[in-house]
Amino acid sequence: MLIIFDLDDTLIETSKCLTPLYLRFAFEAMGLAGTLEELIEINEKALSSKVAIREFWSKRSEKQEILQAGLEALKRPLPSDVTIEPVPGAKEVLVTLQAHHTLALVTAGHAELQLQKMKKAGIQPAQFSKLIVGSGPSKKSDYQRVLVELNVAPGEGVVCGDRVEIDLTPAKELGLYTVHFQNGRGLVHSTPRESVDLTIKTLKELKEVFVKT
Repeated sequence: MLIIFDLDDTLIETSKCLTPLYLRFAFEAMGLAGTLEELIEINEKALSSKVAIREFWSKRSEKQEILQAGLEALKRPLPSDVTIEPVPGAKEVLVTLQAHHTLALVTAGHAELQLQKMKKAGIQPAQFSKLIVGSGPSKKSDYQRVLVELNVAPGEGVVCGDRVEIDLTPAKELGLYTVHFQNGRGLVHSTPRESVDLTIKTLKELKEVFVKT
């Protein structure tokens, strides 16, 4: 079986370890009136940091260059002193699943930064038979690419991610089995329900479902 993972808040603790820092980068880069605390509050309910930054900006400016400065700040290289934690159980689960299944990773964002985040968290790219860093907004074409290049039928594939709308709905449309991991933004963004086949609260639950002992 093919198991496709999301990265942020699925394998690494992005919301916990990185999001506050990068929101500060964006806030400072835009130089708009308001407070960082307000931007953080908007982000708590937003589908992504980009969405939060756009909402914060739209209330204060129409200048595209200011918005662009905020969005570009999300691509800054990781500071050397930043620690990124893997999601509890992520490393163990990947090792176990790799012995039984084919693994792939489909994430969105700036490619170099996503790879830096994986390295910091100790998630090894070599564990994945296919690794795609897409530009969004939908992951559907990225999932299609994985299926074609690994020669896997949708009925033999699984997608695990935290945000239903971004990670799972496109997968469900292709006929993939979908696992909603309630972590990070996935604690808030859990609809549409019909896009979810299985809901888990810990990654270790994947072993119970997909590894026969």
